[in-house]
Amino acid sequence: MLVVLAFGLGALVSQVTPTATPASPQTVQNVDRHACALLVCAPAEKGLPGRDGRDGLQGTKGEMGNQGLQGPRGIVGPPGRMGPPGPAGEKGCQGDIGPKGDAGEIGPRGIRGLQGPPGSIGPAGKQGSSGPPGEKGEKGETGPIGATGAQGPQGKAGAPGPRGATGAVGEKGEKGDVGAIGLQGAPGVQGPVGKTGLPGAKGDKGSIGEKGTKGDSGISEVNLMKNKVSILEGQLATLQATVSKFQKVAMFPDGRMVGNKVFVTNGYEGTFDDLKQKCLQAGGQLASPRNAEENAAVQQIVVLHKKSVFLGITDIQTEGKFKYLNGDAIVYANWQAGEPNNDKGKENCVEVYVSGKWNDRSCGEKRLLLCEF
Repeated sequence: MLVVLAFGLGALVSQVTPTATPASPQTVQNVDRHACALLVCAPAEKGLPGRDGRDGLQGTKGEMGNQGLQGPRGIVGPPGRMGPPGPAGEKGCQGDIGPKGDAGEIGPRGIRGLQGPPGSIGPAGKQGSSGPPGEKGEKGETGPIGATGAQGPQGKAGAPGPRGATGAVGEKGEKGDVGAIGLQGAPGVQGPVGKTGLPGAKGDKGSIGEKGTKGDSGISEVNLMKNKVSILEGQLATLQATVSKFQKVAMFPDGRMVGNKVFVTNGYEGTFDDLKQKCLQAGGQLASPRNAEENAAVQQIVVLHKKSVFLGITDIQTEGKFKYLNGDAIVYANWQAGEPNNDKGKENCVEVYVSGKWNDRSCGEKRLLLCEF
């Protein structure tokens, strides 16, 4: 080995690095021109190296040196172009429901707004259907006896009674005096003798004799008997009417009697015209209460059967003017509040609710039969 040392005025070699060329002398880098130079030569193979190494053989590859220190970070390059969009990923499964958050605090109360103008009145609603009947109330105390009503109109004249028996014959009066003979007529001309002539004309009637004494007449006794018979017939008719009323009450146990009126029903239901005809056939008419006591009797029957009834009252002839079936104006009424209203222009009949109040209703609907006698 040949070692050559060269000393200069500068510093010693700062760094020695191997070269990539095999079997070439190691080169000293970063040598100051005033420093010492160190040259190391490998042992010669096949003679000494040629000039500048051009004539020597290539040496063996040296071992890889240690990694040098990391250089400074380079400047960030410009952003690259956006690549094409990737394929859509599959939809992930739904995550679990998170816990409910805590309720927030109540905010401060807002300022009260100004009162708006009143709204317009809405249209009136349709009339509601009849409610279920209320519970039967306790029986009220018997009211005081009412004052005697006004005398009714005179009844029609009854049929003539049977002909009375012939009275006894009066005594025969005295015979009247014979009248004077009338004057004789002038003699006729004598004719030939003929047959016997006809008798002469009858003489004038004599004067009437004096009237005999009046015998006892049987006419007064006949009239007396007629009066007694007429009175008995009237009493009999009254008795028959009273018995008939009680018979009707017995036939209809649900009936009610007020004064001389009896209100009865048999549970039949029909339209106004049908019910009116049924009552007429039975000898009565549809119930037509003329005071609060009679209306209370009608109400009791309505509550008992839990069904409304038609009264014998309508305004069919003149709208708004309710009258009885005989044409007389009504003398008593017990209308529900807001009634009668003639809803849809078809309500001309009168029904009674379980409350005893009246309501106008279409005559074509069906209600419970209630007659009065």
